[in-house]
Amino acid sequence: MTQCFKNQTSSYAQEDPFLHKIIDTPNILRNINYTSDMLCQKTYRDDQYHCHFNQGELPQYLIEEHHPSLVNHETFNRAQVLLKEAAQKRHIETGSHKYQHHYLFSGKIICGNCGTTFKRQTRPHKIYWACQKHLRSAKQCPTKAVSEAGLEAAFCNMMNKLVHSRKFLLQPLLEALKEEANANSDGQLISLNKQIKSNDHKAETLTQLMQTGLLDRAIYINQTTKLEQDTYQCQEKIKQLNGKNTDSANNFEDVRTLLNWCQQRKKLTEFDEGIFQEFVQQIVVNSSNKATFILKCGLALPEKLNKAATVDEKFFRSIIKQRYNDPIKQAEYLYSIIENEGDLIG
Repeated sequence: MTQCFKNQTSSYAQEDPFLHKIIDTPNILRNINYTSDMLCQKTYRDDQYHCHFNQGELPQYLIEEHHPSLVNHETFNRAQVLLKEAAQKRHIETGSHKYQHHYLFSGKIICGNCGTTFKRQTRPHKIYWACQKHLRSAKQCPTKAVSEAGLEAAFCNMMNKLVHSRKFLLQPLLEALKEEANANSDGQLISLNKQIKSNDHKAETLTQLMQTGLLDRAIYINQTTKLEQDTYQCQEKIKQLNGKNTDSANNFEDVRTLLNWCQQRKKLTEFDEGIFQEFVQQIVVNSSNKATFILKCGLALPEKLNKAATVDEKFFRSIIKQRYNDPIKQAEYLYSIIENEGDLIG
């Protein structure tokens, strides 16, 4: 489809070489002004003179055959269909004249102070992510920007820690989730279903007594109402338990996937987009030097954001040095760890 645009704009491109550079960009392909039509009032300014894209706040006006076209309407409309299909395949949200989830971290970084989503910033030689409220005013939110390289290094350190601690952290967690799921699904659900059957039986008995004249109608209505309320409460509890069981089952599978990856003992020496997408749900930036990774399995793991933005391959020993200044104490502690969890040091 891009080739169709190039063919029809070859003469224009010869006059303007810059056209070759921009012809493949999505904004160019979506711009109806490259046909012979002109769409007016795409943007507007508010009372504070801030510019916004017009998403239906104001009427728009289409002037047909306004100027000579670079591309015909048939080709343009076909391009819109292809762009929409490509966006759906890549799970990209469109409609605000920009890709809202174009980058890996887009929509995933949340400010721990105000809850606002972070915005990507390009600075000289570095990429940063900043709280949108802080960008408007530091008074609205004090959380400062963090570097993308720092987040990537923190993710690598977190995954490496999980590799080291898989035996005493992930394996017990997996076993506990399994036991919890089994305990919840058996006893309580059976008891609640029995209660519902008992209520149904009592309601039938009350109906028979009322029909034979042995039970006053007012008492019948009062008793059956109580039974209906109790049955409804039992049904709601069953829904809650089934929901918890589903969540527990999902968490169990996510933890098992994470444990299987950690058991391969593949330490990360550089950031891996695929691994990040597989395991991380969200990042909460608590401050300029601390972030919490919310994993898909339910774990929330805090990690330091170092200015050096390097992967610490000896993080475990550095933690011991911080805890024990005395070399003798460091050695004794190392020995106790080796004795109990030989794989912890790696």
